Amino acid sequence: MIIEHPTEIAHFLLDRAIRPGDVVIDATVGYGDDTLFLAEHVADFGHVYGFEIQKKAIDSCADRLTKANQANQVTLLNQGHERIITALPPDLKVQAAIFSLGALAPNSFEHITLPNTTISAYHQILSRLNRGGLIVFVINPQFNETQEEIDYLLADLSRLDANNYQVSHFKDVNTNHGQVLAIEKI
Repeated sequence: MIIEHPTEIAHFLLDRAIRPGDVVIDATVGYGDDTLFLAEHVADFGHVYGFEIQKKAIDSCADRLTKANQANQVTLLNQGHERIITALPPDLKVQAAIFSLGALAPNSFEHITLPNTTISAYHQILSRLNRGGLIVFVINPQFNETQEEIDYLLADLSRLDANNYQVSHFKDVNTNHGQVLAIEKI
């Protein structure tokens, strides 16, 4: 298989949307895989805002960014992604964002993403998203995402105005390796 993980699809899409100097958001930092990817893509003069409710994950991500010499262009916030709008500087425009839905670790239902916070957060980002900007949601079945969250998210995404947003859904037909949802502001 050429693409084995939904994160690979998300990163492929983000790679096409992000340029050095852009401002981007990792709405669910975890241990920093996506945060590091974003930091490398915005380069030294761009910026990444990362949101995570678990302090140990923030600390782990900060250490990882420091070791990779990518910490200077990242602001890590130990708070939920539903507070994005109040954490960003006023009038700041965003080029891209990524959400990894579910729990931080397999077989854990502690600190799982929730439909209401995820939907609130992505709408907050939409209000700041540049034309041509992109929001992606990685749904990885090993991280205990809830079908309820996916159903609510899909229903909400289907109501976005097609004149302003193109919403895409990437999913295997014959396996459950995960899925990716993407919103591009047109």
